[in-house]
Amino acid sequence: MKQTLLIIAIVICLKPIFPFMEYVVNYDYISKVLCINQDKPELECNGKCALMKSIEKSTQEEHNEQGVVKSEFQLLFHQNNQDVFVSTQISPQKKSKILSAESNYHFKSVFSLLRPPIS
Repeated sequence: MKQTLLIIAIVICLKPIFPFMEYVVNYDYISKVLCINQDKPELECNGKCALMKSIEKSTQEEHNEQGVVKSEFQLLFHQNNQDVFVSTQISPQKKSKILSAESNYHFKSVFSLLRPPIS
């Protein structure tokens, strides 16, 4: 399962490189058959025009895949608003004792436990 997900992640990451790999593998065919500028050797295109077309095509497909996503919204819960009575009486608060660090600190001397062993 992990290997499958890893392979899928690698393919997704390397998808933009596929047109370049195809150009390198099929260089002779692209430069001799698919090149638009065969009659203009001074441009030294060598199939780069076909490469640019394939890159443009892949980016267009990518933008089309990321197009508008339609979503539906369904109301699942509805609550009627009811009048709520809030009391306006204010009750006095009791004063609470504030605890300080001094009142919570306790120290016991246990020097009797720290004697060296008798040999």
